[in-house]
Amino acid sequence: MKSIVIGIDGAEPKLIEKWIDDLPNIQKFYGCFGKLESTLPPSSAPAWTSIVTGVNPEKHGIFDFFYFDRETMSIKTISSRFRKVPAIWNLLSRIGRNSIVVNVPVTYPPERINGVIVSGLLTPPNENFVEPKEAKQLLKGYKMEHLIIDDLPIRISARYNPEKVMNILREWIEWRRKAFIMLLKNYSWDFGMVVFRASDLVQHFLWDSDYVFQIYKKIDEEIGKIMELYKANYFIVSDHGFYGIKKNIFLNNLLYEKKYLEAIGRIRTIDIGKRFAKLLYYLPKKFIRLFRKHLFSIASKENVIDFKKSKAFCLSSSSRAIVAKKEVKNEIIELINNFEDNNIKPMKATEMNDYIVIDLMEGYAIVDVLNFRKIIDKPGEFHFKGEHSKYGIFMAYGKNIKEWNGEIKVVDVLPTVFHSMNLPIPLHVDGKVAEIFKKLNVKKVDWNKYGISEKELKIIKSIVKLSQ
Repeated sequence: MKSIVIGIDGAEPKLIEKWIDDLPNIQKFYGCFGKLESTLPPSSAPAWTSIVTGVNPEKHGIFDFFYFDRETMSIKTISSRFRKVPAIWNLLSRIGRNSIVVNVPVTYPPERINGVIVSGLLTPPNENFVEPKEAKQLLKGYKMEHLIIDDLPIRISARYNPEKVMNILREWIEWRRKAFIMLLKNYSWDFGMVVFRASDLVQHFLWDSDYVFQIYKKIDEEIGKIMELYKANYFIVSDHGFYGIKKNIFLNNLLYEKKYLEAIGRIRTIDIGKRFAKLLYYLPKKFIRLFRKHLFSIASKENVIDFKKSKAFCLSSSSRAIVAKKEVKNEIIELINNFEDNNIKPMKATEMNDYIVIDLMEGYAIVDVLNFRKIIDKPGEFHFKGEHSKYGIFMAYGKNIKEWNGEIKVVDVLPTVFHSMNLPIPLHVDGKVAEIFKKLNVKKVDWNKYGISEKELKIIKSIVKLSQ
């Protein structure tokens, strides 16, 4: 059976339940609706990678949009090359199955597979975002989303002109659906996946407003346009949920105060950033790129934090991760775990590979900006209004799918989709098949790291042949 995974980035279970009567296409899935436990941290890069690989971040190796390069002592952006295990489209290509993949985060550079990949978040501007390249002719005018490059004007507009933000987000949503359908029409496929990220951005910038509902409604409409064209087993997933932010914890301010972090001067990034932000709003478009570069240069950690002298620093707000030298790791974990805000301990630290990753109490968010001010403060006008929560959504609709209301993990998505396609489950995955099927007869086969042996390939093909 063909399968389609539709990602609604950051879809919050409570909001889906609240608005289900106004979301007629998502409502079709409501009989099989549960929570999806995210990764730690509950961030797009590790969570979507776990969804498409079936393994935890410790195995696939992606914890954040960024990583700290100890050789160059600088922060760099990750790419699909950092993924240490195969994604669902790699596994399917190995047995001759075809995939259409649109806008999944951390898929740049796009890989050569059986089918088409249109890379998603972290694709640099003016770089090839489609494989095979000839498929690009079907996507003329395609609107890409760029981390930071687009975040800045959206963050500014959310403060001064939210309707402008909504127009951008609606356009992005429409393009995801248009591109997905165009490729499904023109290429053979067994598996399809498209991710709508506008839901994440609207909740970050415009949380607790009617704009959030409008974006959920728009995504619901586009889902309907896909479903009316193609018969398949459908799955709706989100990488995490959302909650409103009551207080920000400026983690690098804390590490600076405790003398674990060394600064390069005392640059007032917030004051300067606000002035630039207001100026950017009124400037013509042709000047904006120039000023973006100046603002990023001011806010860049390389220009504020002395990495060589520092013993620890917060890598980014998205990962909530601390890079720390070995000799102070235990001290940092103790500092985080004992930190209090009005007799509340809002943070819990866990060592994970080379990082100290933080789990947060609902209502709190981490800010990685070093501004030499308060350690805890209410969100300012240019801060996020919504933050990632631990649980997203999992919904299913199609053949052999029963009523269900439970809880699974991000690593369970791949084996569940494989089972819906009558495929054996790779032994290397951490997840298991969700109990959403009327008939559940799980077969497992040993798939190697990037491909499988000829012997195992024959076994898999024979299982597939028998199941058809």
